[in-house]
Amino acid sequence: MKQASHCLSYLKGQSKIGIIGSAEIGWTLAVKWAAHGHRVLISNRRGPASLLESVAEAGVPLTAATVEEAISCEVVLMAVPWTQIPQVLRADLSWNDRILIDPSNIFTSYAPNYTVADLGDDSGSEIIARLAPGARVVKAFNTLPASTMFAPPPEAGLTRVSLIAGDDPEALATVETLVKDAGLAPLVAGSLAIAGRQLELRGAFSLIELFTRKRSAAISET
Repeated sequence: MKQASHCLSYLKGQSKIGIIGSAEIGWTLAVKWAAHGHRVLISNRRGPASLLESVAEAGVPLTAATVEEAISCEVVLMAVPWTQIPQVLRADLSWNDRILIDPSNIFTSYAPNYTVADLGDDSGSEIIARLAPGARVVKAFNTLPASTMFAPPPEAGLTRVSLIAGDDPEALATVETLVKDAGLAPLVAGSLAIAGRQLELRGAFSLIELFTRKRSAAISET
């Protein structure tokens, strides 16, 4: 039986979350999770000093950290471009069953000339899982741009659905709760090998907006 990971202490309260990458998705989730009471360390390749002003103005308790400090956290969000992932996931890192959230899309270049990696029969999240042996990888937060993902729903009572994929039930449960804490409705789509491909750029769910309607807690009596 797999030994329970300390990262699952999240399910009993707040978690220590490390974020690598301070662009739109990394920063947005950092603020939302910190506002929800989690201890959030945010980092980028330029170092903590580059984040001090933004952290001071965030209005929530964030900590500017090194990439190494962020990687050591219980849950890690790796919000960096696809081409930078091999530099982050060094071979000497020991993951020890920690959760690694993958919001990446397989762009090799961006506007105005977008290009996408040809992975053949492979998938981005499976590659990341091989680069981070010992990590429990969960694909999440990648099917929509952050500006769309966190925009107000088109009508009251709706919550935007966020699809996730992974192979470890406990890691999926942790990320489901973090999705809720970010103001979205989680939906587990399946494994990395199958659903991971469907969530990936050009997959069946890429750029698809889904909503769920909040149900009233009231129960009518007859």
